[in-house]
Amino acid sequence: MYCGIYPADGQNLARSRTPDGPGRPGSHLGWAFSWPSNRRTLYNCAATDPDGKPWSERKRMVWWSEADSKWTGTDVPDFEETKRPDYRPDWSKRPHGMDALGSADPFIMEVDGQCMLFASSGLADGPLPTHYEPVESPVRNPLYPGEQLNPAVKLWARPGNELYAPEDPCFPYVLTTFRLTELHCGGVTSRVAPHTAELQPEMFVEIPPELAGTLGIKHLGWTVLSTLRSEIEAKAMVTERLRPFRINGRTIYQIGVPWVFGWQGYARGDVANALLAITGDANTSIHSTKASTCGLRPGRLAHAGDGHG
Repeated sequence: MYCGIYPADGQNLARSRTPDGPGRPGSHLGWAFSWPSNRRTLYNCAATDPDGKPWSERKRMVWWSEADSKWTGTDVPDFEETKRPDYRPDWSKRPHGMDALGSADPFIMEVDGQCMLFASSGLADGPLPTHYEPVESPVRNPLYPGEQLNPAVKLWARPGNELYAPEDPCFPYVLTTFRLTELHCGGVTSRVAPHTAELQPEMFVEIPPELAGTLGIKHLGWTVLSTLRSEIEAKAMVTERLRPFRINGRTIYQIGVPWVFGWQGYARGDVANALLAITGDANTSIHSTKASTCGLRPGRLAHAGDGHG
């Protein structure tokens, strides 16, 4: 698919390595390629006032050039290049698309060009953002005690997808998942490559040292993570990167596991998704994998050594 990386002359702009250099502050437009159009800051025309002048000269990115009759700057303008700062839609002509956005409406992916705090339509849980706890949480909602989780969240009650109540003592730790730079996306394409598998050879769980000390878990020792859905095992990586939370007078620990490992390839490990319930975002139905809870203990599963993981 053509997206600007390969222009008409056949040059691969993704391989471009031309920095701005000293004394030339900008967006490094010559260093690789950013889709679409190589702009580096979305909605960058919001950095100008109604006259097309930067709100801050020190941080300026784009501005209106009266001499050239176009938007210019250190980044690719995220706006129609020749639309003047004083342009306003003529509503008597029932304009559509970009013609319906004035130059004071820089958020071009929104229907009215405005940055929305109040979403008048389109959200199942709108119109104002608020805080709900995840479907499974180690604490009660401190902001809305009567509304623990998003009332519009999508849940599917079926065997193997059981949920537990807030503050369940069997699953007291916040669980999050993450990717690894060395293993691409979900890891399927890179676990089978020896040179990337060598960089991240096996499944692990990040644990703060305070929690590791309480549970008797040693760095690089084996651990078992558990939820109502499943149990998995992983080597411990004791790290100060994860710090305890203090919520309503309680200490809450967070642990993290990568979700790029599986049972095939050179880099193997138990699957993080086995721990998670299937729940859907209220507006997109996207599966939530970033906020849950689990149990944690030192040791291994009974099947350890039988070829699993």
